[in-house]
Amino acid sequence: MNPKLLISVAVCTYNRAERLVYALEGLRFQSLPIEQFEVLVVDNASTDNTKQICESTTEHLPNIRYMYEPVQGLSKARNTALEEARGKYIAYLDDDAIPCKTWLETIIQTFQTVKPTPVCVGGPIYPIWEIPKPDWIHKYIEDLFSLLDYGNQPRWFTYPKFPYGANMTYRRDALCKVGGFCQHLGRKGKNLLSEEERLVNKILEQQGEQFYYNPQSSVQHWVPKERINPAWLMRRSYWQGRSEALVDQVLGKHLMQQRWNSTGKLLNLINLKRLIAQASPDSKVRIKTRVWLAWSWGYFSQVWFEGI
Repeated sequence: MNPKLLISVAVCTYNRAERLVYALEGLRFQSLPIEQFEVLVVDNASTDNTKQICESTTEHLPNIRYMYEPVQGLSKARNTALEEARGKYIAYLDDDAIPCKTWLETIIQTFQTVKPTPVCVGGPIYPIWEIPKPDWIHKYIEDLFSLLDYGNQPRWFTYPKFPYGANMTYRRDALCKVGGFCQHLGRKGKNLLSEEERLVNKILEQQGEQFYYNPQSSVQHWVPKERINPAWLMRRSYWQGRSEALVDQVLGKHLMQQRWNSTGKLLNLINLKRLIAQASPDSKVRIKTRVWLAWSWGYFSQVWFEGI
């Protein structure tokens, strides 16, 4: 057992070896001394050369541990990392994200100096657009690409804001205490179900825990061209609505209340879409409205058709 080990970095991956190499390269050049962190790569049943990539990295990143998780699901992979982690803190990094050089060092400093001690530290998630960002992408829509930027001043996250999954670090004891991530939520293969981290964050917040934003703990997040189109955004937003309905159910919101609220919201948005279609030539506004409508339809579908 390494007495100097402070933090475990969990990189859960599925068939993304070509991006994983950049994430591991970013971890290789961290300013935090190498004996103070470990890297856990959880291969979630990939069929590409993920294992070979990890094996070839050990020469330059000797603190890496590769593990194969055959049960599909991001939440399952994250929980596997939680069970195997040996650090006091566990940092989750997406397999298509690249941490800045001081990422781990500033996270540790935050936990050690901010009072009260946060349960989780998050930071900016800046985009790497594979193709130029289209003009129709509204600032509101950027959330669906898991992008986050709350400015250059450190501060507490305030409800309903939380760190995003591509860049979030927890006190491991607190995350273990609530049982980790709900395995009924989260991505499974190409399924876009999500919100597993929001659920665990809400549970931790209900217990009095707080979340801290450090602008110097940043990562860059790959946005592939396949996602930079309205069709993907509508699908992503639809599943976001379904995911949030599931979170509300787990947290005890009554099904009839969900149905009542979702029906009113959906009808209002349908009317809004008609008005905008007639009056607004701005593609940014029109697509933002379609995204809202897709989210509302997803929430509505979950509580009326799937929640029975």
